[in-house]
Amino acid sequence: MIEGQEHQRLENPQEPLSNDDNEREIFDMPMAFYADMGGFRLELRDGVSFPGNSRAIAWLVSQRLIKHRLFKPLMIEDKNKVDILLRLITLLQISYFLVTVIARCAQGLFITTAELTTASFIACSILAAFFWWHKPCDVLRPEPIKIDMSMEDLYKLTNPESTYRWEMTPLDWISREEWWWSKVWWNYVNILRGMGFSFGSDTKPIDRISDTYQGPLPRKEQYMLLVVTTGCFIIFFLAWNHDFPTRIELVFWRAVCTVLMSMLYVGLVISECIQAYPEMQQRSASWKWRSGSPSTTRWGNIPMPGCLSVLNSPKAKAITDRIDKVLEKIRNNSPNDDPSLRLPLKVILPMYFLGTVYWICRGYILIEDAIELRILPKSAYATVQWQNLWPHLG
Repeated sequence: MIEGQEHQRLENPQEPLSNDDNEREIFDMPMAFYADMGGFRLELRDGVSFPGNSRAIAWLVSQRLIKHRLFKPLMIEDKNKVDILLRLITLLQISYFLVTVIARCAQGLFITTAELTTASFIACSILAAFFWWHKPCDVLRPEPIKIDMSMEDLYKLTNPESTYRWEMTPLDWISREEWWWSKVWWNYVNILRGMGFSFGSDTKPIDRISDTYQGPLPRKEQYMLLVVTTGCFIIFFLAWNHDFPTRIELVFWRAVCTVLMSMLYVGLVISECIQAYPEMQQRSASWKWRSGSPSTTRWGNIPMPGCLSVLNSPKAKAITDRIDKVLEKIRNNSPNDDPSLRLPLKVILPMYFLGTVYWICRGYILIEDAIELRILPKSAYATVQWQNLWPHLG
């Protein structure tokens, strides 16, 4: 979630919408957030409409297909239902809970695992508030923008040679660059869709901008978020010597905390390998070209002994084709076979395993938060004596 919020903050183009010095306006952060939320709906001449994100809007302005004067900061502020004061009050409320947990620890009062879980969520929420500080909230209706072009004309303008296949909107080519983490998340969501859960519509062009999409996140921000996530997971380790009702619950809690922290850095290693893989593949191809060794070898060109000739039979070929179809569906399980969401098996299969283990661990934490309440010590019901920490309050 935090990675997606940081990507939205970094992706928004804060650049001029017009090169005319007399009409020079800035596509600022609130306006870009508003666009990426689906706040601007592009309505074409033939009745087709779809939301346009910040980069698509900026490109349309640069091509003079829409006027930059349509975007007024006062309009965004008027639709926004959360001002700075309300944000500050919310932050003070959740921060007070963190201060209370620290004070209970300082006075030796019992802290439940539910309070620790809430504290970890609050730590993430504070960071989310920073990333989304300029984001409008509770916008109900998008702002229509009329374009005097048909769908076909817009497609020809953006893709004269008709070589690009768009999946969401004809303006995909401007900003459609899926991060590999985003592809994995899409894969998870599509599994839930196959189980009957609904996540929006599959119309083309899209009728809303999905929260699932995330563009590439710079490596510097990835490490920054790694530190933050580590801090959120460390909160669970505060219950390492917790007074659980049974010994087995203590052992399970320690195991879950260790597994969650380990998975965080296993994911980091996988991320680094995936980001380095294209460069390694390019070097390998260059080495094979220089050495004259073939880059690929087809099993069909290798003579097989008589005992293995059965592998070339029609029945074996039908089984092989069926397996290939299943594997290809695992690589790309999107409803429309979106090529941008395809992942190699060497990526998606380990992520299936890590994702399953992660949800089991998170599920156990939530279950333990509830069942621990059956037996609590007396100090769990005591309140913080603030005058003992700050005598001036007495």
